[in-house]
Amino acid sequence: MHAMAESIRASVATGEPPDFPHDVGYEGESEMEGRYLLRWHAYRERNPALRRKKINSVVAAGGSLACEVCEFDFNEFYGERGQGYIECYHVEPLHVGGERARTIRDLALICSNCHRMIHTKPPWPAPAELRDLIRRQAQAQDRRPWP
Repeated sequence: MHAMAESIRASVATGEPPDFPHDVGYEGESEMEGRYLLRWHAYRERNPALRRKKINSVVAAGGSLACEVCEFDFNEFYGERGQGYIECYHVEPLHVGGERARTIRDLALICSNCHRMIHTKPPWPAPAELRDLIRRQAQAQDRRPWP
């Protein structure tokens, strides 16, 4: 661990990635995981205040924090553990719109599963498009998409 800390300190000073040992290999059916990695990457900034405003506006209007795609409600399903939990999704991806002012109308509240399904592969459907896909799929299987 000391060698790893020294490598990180050196990388900060030089701007070069640290030199970590790479254990490769496996025994039988097992696969190696858990190696410590350091990632340097750029990402688009999100404003947590905008997320809070979106959630507060739904609650103030008497709505529940249910997924706008499938209507899953974490509070209903998980009880106290799920109270107040929901993911917030930018309807227009940040890499498309770039840096600009946004409002709560630019956000959708969605569950983790629907969020993952949107990002599964391009082109990324808007939440309304994913909702329509779920409904069409449910109709094709002659069942309701959700209770």
